[in-house]
Amino acid sequence: MTSASFDVAADPVLGGIHAALATEDGDLPVHTSSLRVMGTQAHITTVAGPADLPQRIENLLIMLNQLWSRFVSDSEISLLNNAPGVAHTVSAETVRLLDHMAWGFSRTDGQFDPTVLPALIAEGYSASLVTPDLETRIPAGSPARGDFSRITVDGNTVTLPMGTTVDSGGLGKGLAADMAVELALSAGALGALVEVGGDVRVAGMSPRSDRWRLAIEDPYESGKRRDVVELKHQGLATSTITKRRFRVGERGTHHIINPDTRKSSQSDTIQASVIAASAVEAEIWTKVAFVRGSRELLRQAGRHGFHAACVLDSGDWVTSPGWPSADA
Repeated sequence: MTSASFDVAADPVLGGIHAALATEDGDLPVHTSSLRVMGTQAHITTVAGPADLPQRIENLLIMLNQLWSRFVSDSEISLLNNAPGVAHTVSAETVRLLDHMAWGFSRTDGQFDPTVLPALIAEGYSASLVTPDLETRIPAGSPARGDFSRITVDGNTVTLPMGTTVDSGGLGKGLAADMAVELALSAGALGALVEVGGDVRVAGMSPRSDRWRLAIEDPYESGKRRDVVELKHQGLATSTITKRRFRVGERGTHHIINPDTRKSSQSDTIQASVIAASAVEAEIWTKVAFVRGSRELLRQAGRHGFHAACVLDSGDWVTSPGWPSADA
């Protein structure tokens, strides 16, 4: 979960490439695109590299959605969920997804748990928010929380135990952003930014040939900035309970499930942002704030070496030491 370093000032080879590619104004060629995918909006920016690179990244994101979406009946995730106890041969991409699920489940001591899909459905999130006629199908009577430790992965063969289903969820968006940036750099881009629904991965040079400057939106007012941060080769994930909200009877619910209660989480945190080595790692850690509270997330940030910030239900903005806030 690390990135190679690109520093024009320190690397004479990159400096020469920059000089050769830059326009008369000193700018590098920048290519952008956006699309609806994974139930959200994705944004792509590549610096230098082939002009068709954003389209190639779009194709990758669409392919990953076909593999991982619980709303696609023949996705690899849906096939696994609906045939417990049966060994399935899956793609290398899905094995990588499950590897990150295992990392997150272990590192957070189960506060991140991808097996609470039945609980999520019970809390009102059964249909796609983009295409409402697409609904999640899982075996009837699936328990609200499965047993991730009993999932077996042998090479490209995966078996889910009876009573366990998985959801790619936000983790899939973070991993997709990471994989998209990997594709961009391997195809010759000097820098790239890919955002998938609030999960952002940046690497290499920004269009200004320095750090990438990213805004964190206020959870209450669309378009209003809560903060601006500067990143270089990192991932940023922001999760909030102000979006993807539902009603179950008279009770308001949202999409972040507490694995212990099997209900929508309740804590002092309205929105959590994490900066880590990758977008998928950042996405995993955000869940801690909603399950155990902001203090636990900030404690884990110090312990594991990532940055964290939370908007509390009081309206306060709290951050871990060294949070890389920039002048707006």
